[in-house]
Amino acid sequence: MKINIKELLEYFDIKEATNYGDTTATISVVGEDLCAAIFQHYCELKRGSKVNIIDSNQWIPTTMKKIGRRLDRWIMEYRKEGNILYQTEIKNWCSRAIGGVNIPLDTEEEILDELAKMNWLQHIKEINSKDGNGINKVLVNMISDKKLGLVDSYKKEPLLIFWDARKPKGKSNYFFKYNSEKYFDYDYCWVFSCSLYLRHLYKGGQLEIFIDMPNVTRRLKQLNQIFKV
Repeated sequence: MKINIKELLEYFDIKEATNYGDTTATISVVGEDLCAAIFQHYCELKRGSKVNIIDSNQWIPTTMKKIGRRLDRWIMEYRKEGNILYQTEIKNWCSRAIGGVNIPLDTEEEILDELAKMNWLQHIKEINSKDGNGINKVLVNMISDKKLGLVDSYKKEPLLIFWDARKPKGKSNYFFKYNSEKYFDYDYCWVFSCSLYLRHLYKGGQLEIFIDMPNVTRRLKQLNQIFKV
């Protein structure tokens, strides 16, 4: 699927680009698949790896308990240095989310860093909390990977993917490791910002990306059959 970087960033990062309710409806169709696919694009383009996003219709990361935490995706990254299986939580927060801010595509780097830091600080208490919540659940070891039937060896790592521009002060990249208190199985997680990554590509002269989103493709075809515009 071909994605126009400028149009996608403006749609999610500038409130005036949409009407109330538009982004929520769009996210329900493409949200988690979009963010996971953008992370895949990053891994394959920048890290030279191969990525397999496990179909969430089959398996998602869980503790395999009747009542327990569950995440959004298993993402396997095949690398020469060693394979990584990410237990992944995805947050589709954008400019129209509570506390969201406009970040135009031509925002200067210093201002972008400040806005990204402001977004990060909104939920830092939840990440560092000793009480479980919808963000730090990524730090709980998920064990349903036993059901995936993976034959290659791998290291399991926690990953938070955000749509919006989000990083703490001092971090200069869109993919970084964040160290937290040891209240759960992990005392760190990897963090990826889709918006910051796409801005990096656009600044380097790339106007489009091609990503694979089979679930989104199926949904759009179904909607097109029902609703003719």
